[in-house]
Amino acid sequence: MASSGSCDAGFCSKEMKVQHDVVTASLNARDKSGRINVRFGADMKTVVVSRRALLSVASPPRATEVRFLQHVDAFCEIVASGLGSKKSGGDVVLVTANDVRRWRRAWQSSAVAAGM
Repeated sequence: MASSGSCDAGFCSKEMKVQHDVVTASLNARDKSGRINVRFGADMKTVVVSRRALLSVASPPRATEVRFLQHVDAFCEIVASGLGSKKSGGDVVLVTANDVRRWRRAWQSSAVAAGM
């Protein structure tokens, strides 16, 4: 499902849609952060979604399991677009509120460009 763009080490530019398979997704009820085990091709990544990222992904802000599960694919797209922050080891990627905001801006600007 790729259009135009370029890939580097399995991650592609925003013009491409990277295939991913979610293996598991869960929300830590105590600290309201999410954890997603996702496969990008042959690579398995653990995505840690901060509480603030979860609050930033949609309006009104909610840090609930339902909200987290509704936006699992969006968090995976953030990682696939290279906007997540790699933690030690490279297999764990943290998604923060800043990552969500950058992804939204990139998505909105590409939607505006496509409409021209």
